[in-house]
Amino acid sequence: MEIKEIDYDSPEYQESLALRNRVMRIPLGLSIYEEDFSKESTAYILGAFEGQRLIGVGVLSKTLTREIVSVDYLCVDTAIQSSGVGKQLLRALEDYGRKRGATQISLEARVSAQGFYERCGYQDFGEVYNLNHAPVPHVLMKKSL
Repeated sequence: MEIKEIDYDSPEYQESLALRNRVMRIPLGLSIYEEDFSKESTAYILGAFEGQRLIGVGVLSKTLTREIVSVDYLCVDTAIQSSGVGKQLLRALEDYGRKRGATQISLEARVSAQGFYERCGYQDFGEVYNLNHAPVPHVLMKKSL
C-alpha cells in the first residue's frame, strides 16, 4: 500500500468522492454528489492506494486555526476496514498537521467509529448529534499533537 497526496478535482479526487459515496452515503440512502466540496480545494487530501486502486482517503482542513486542524473525512473501503489502512491515513494527517504547527486535531466521528478513534488517542467531548449530510449519531473528538 502507498499513501500519497491527491490534488483537488484530479481523477484520483473523483475516485475519492466515489469511494466516500459508496462507503458513507449510499448506505444512508444519500448521494455525496449533492454536497458542496469546494472547500476541499484548500484541504490536504491523502489517498491510500493498492497499485492503482484507491482503498482509502483522508481529508484534513488546512485552515481551521493555526493551532487546530480538523479531519473532515476518513474513509476506507468497506471490504478492508480493520486492516490498518485507516490508522495509517490518520497518522499521516496528524503528522501533516504537526509539521504545520498544529497542537490539536479534531474531528466529527460517527459513534459507530468512536472506538477506533479512542484507540488512536482521541477523546470525545460534547453531546451526540446528527449531521444534516450524514444523519447518524456523531460525536466531537480531539487529540493533542
